This record gives sequence, structure tokens and C-alpha cells, in this order.
Amino acid sequence: MLRQLLVGIVCAVILAGCSSTDPVAPVTPGELVKVDLLGRYDVARIQAVIDQGLTLFLTKGTMSPDAFRSQLAPAKHGVKLYKIAYQSVIPEKNNASVTAYGLVVIPDSILPGAPIVSYQHGTIFDRSWVPSNPDGSIETQFMISQFASQGYIVIAPDYFGTTPGSTAPNSYFVAQSTAQACIDMYRASMTMLQQQGITPGKLFINGWSQGGYSTLLFLRALELANIPVAAAASASGPADPLLFVSSVLNNTSPFFAGFSVAALTNLMLSMDAYQGLNGYVEEAVVPKYLDKVRKLHRFEMTFDDFANDVPLVIDSLYTDLFYADSRTATKPFWKMLDAGAAYRWRMKTPLRAFYSYRDEAIPWQVARIAADYQNTIGNATAEAIDAGATADHRAVYIYSLINIKPWFDSLR
Repeated sequence: MLRQLLVGIVCAVILAGCSSTDPVAPVTPGELVKVDLLGRYDVARIQAVIDQGLTLFLTKGTMSPDAFRSQLAPAKHGVKLYKIAYQSVIPEKNNASVTAYGLVVIPDSILPGAPIVSYQHGTIFDRSWVPSNPDGSIETQFMISQFASQGYIVIAPDYFGTTPGSTAPNSYFVAQSTAQACIDMYRASMTMLQQQGITPGKLFINGWSQGGYSTLLFLRALELANIPVAAAASASGPADPLLFVSSVLNNTSPFFAGFSVAALTNLMLSMDAYQGLNGYVEEAVVPKYLDKVRKLHRFEMTFDDFANDVPLVIDSLYTDLFYADSRTATKPFWKMLDAGAAYRWRMKTPLRAFYSYRDEAIPWQVARIAADYQNTIGNATAEAIDAGATADHRAVYIYSLINIKPWFDSLR
């Protein structure tokens, strides 16, 4: 399984319609395919992320944007934004070839040895929210303001199946494919930077929510490949998918977020698409909602429309069988969740895992478990950090950015 993440050259799948005698083109994971200049954000555009975007991001949240605004770094440099396409493979599908996409952001007047930070994004329900469309991704814009505008190179993978026009299925929480997309994005970005005469400095990685989980998967792949990472951070990252799903079903938080219902169905359908659940989705979801959850997973229905048609209440969407299975966790779906844990190795890289008791999306025990596990096995370089008693899911992200920026700076 782990060797698949590090494969150098694999055979592409034979295209439909080709005969068995046709030559099969080799695929090099991480090979840069295309670079498109998306445009430029000037200092005023980036400062607007802090001045207006923060207010929008925290609307209806538990904390006021004024609690954070003065602590965020003001815009310093303009940046250029590029969408890249690169070759990758799908480990869960016998290393079938796939074209993947991501964002590269380069600050104006970049200095030699500028550090590079890879950002792994959180849950999306619309393809326009991917990092390679930065105008539609406010979380990516915060990374641009706090890192790219401060002199860092920022890269951000879209994940397989999320970019508009992608033919791969949505890979939400699919462990090996997530790690593959991230490490190949890093390789392709390094090629692009080399073509522009840029030699970056140290590598940092960071992610929020689903992206916190992705960051840990990516970190393991990087360490296995002996690619040095200066530091890693996760904000509200569900490092243990089995614990996450089980807690949502059996110990629902009083702050429970309705969108977690949609996240769980997306997770199941992605696992079905990439690994095969042999009809388990049909056993787990109440039949009258099956068509709706499939449309949401395929980005054929907006989240608002989904929420209007499907009750965002766990015990209304899932069957009694699914609940019973969650208590024993012996069927293949539950074993896949357990195998997807993203923290059970001794990390070389310093880690900070941010969490909050008030987080409505990710239980605090799940968000900090990676650091707790590392401490338990004697790794003192991992730390779990409480974002505060009133910090909801989005506030944890902003709090984490404020705290990791000086930490990353100190390690540049």
C-alpha cells in the first residue's frame, strides 16, 4: 500500500477503443503537464481578504472578526497565481492514470530560497471552491494573505475529481489517493518553479478540516520519500476517520453541524467509487434519499438544494443497520475507515494540531489525537493547541493561521 504512494513510473490504463497491441504510454507521477497564469492579486486585493473577507467567513459564527483582524498579517506583496495540471495515479484503482490540478502562488519580488507552504483545503460541496479557482475559495485566499503575500510560495492541490472538467470520481477522504494527489502536486510545483528559475527553501505543510486529515496523509508520504518538512500544522483535522464517524453517530455534539450529514454521505460514496463497498451504501442510507446524496457527491446538486430536500439530521438519513454496524465496526466500510487513520507512525516533523471543544464539525478528541498519539509514543515535538472556549470550526482555522505564521517564520 505504502509503496504505491512512492511509485516512480507506472503503466497507464489502456484507453477505451485501443487494441491490445497498441503501445501503452508510461505515466510519471508528478510530471508537469500544463501551466496557466490565472492572474495577479495586488496588495489592495489581498488586504480586502482581511478587511472584508474575514467578516464574510465568520458570519453567523461564534466569534467576531474583530477578535482576529488585528492579529492577522497585513498584506505586504502582490502575487501571481497559476493553475497547473500534472500527471498522477490512483493507488486504489491499480495505479490508473489521472490528470490532477492545483494552485501555485508566487509573491512579487520573490527572494532566493523563499520557503514553500503546501495548503490542503477543507470540505467543498461545489467545484468552484477548489484552490485552482482562488476567487471561489476564501480559505485559500487566507493562505495567500498570510503566507504568499508575506514572501512564501503557496501551493495547494485540488484532490482528484474535484476540479471542474475532471473525469475522476470525487475522492473525498480516500486516503491513498489524497496522499498521491498532494505529493505529486509538490513534485509538479517544483518542476514549475525550476522552469521559472526559482529555487525554493524549506517546505511547510498546513491544512484545515478535511485538509488537516490530508496534511497528515501527505506528511507520511513525504517522510517515507525522505523529503524534509520543516513543520506541519492541522486545524480541526479528523486524523482518525473511524473515530470521527463513530463519534458523529453515537456521541453527537450539542453543537452538531448539519453539513456533517452531507460530509458523511460524501465520504461513503467516495470510498465506494474508489474501493468498492458492494452495495453497502444502499444498506446504510434511507432509500428515498439515495438519489440526492449521489447527486451531491457528483457535484450535480448544490448544498443548499440538498439541505432543502434532505433532513440534516443523522438519525433521519441513515438506517438502523448502519447504526448497529457502527457499534461493532467489523464490516468492510468500517475497516476501510480504520485503515485510513493518518497518525499511527512516529513522525520526524514537528506538528501542531489545533482543536476546540466548541467545534461543531470535528470532535475535539479527533482533532487532537495525532498529537496525543505522538506524545504517547515518546515524540515530544507534537503539540495539541486549544483554539479557545468559544472557537467554532471556522474560528479554529483563523486562530491556527495566526499562530503558525510566527512558528513557520522562526523555522525558515
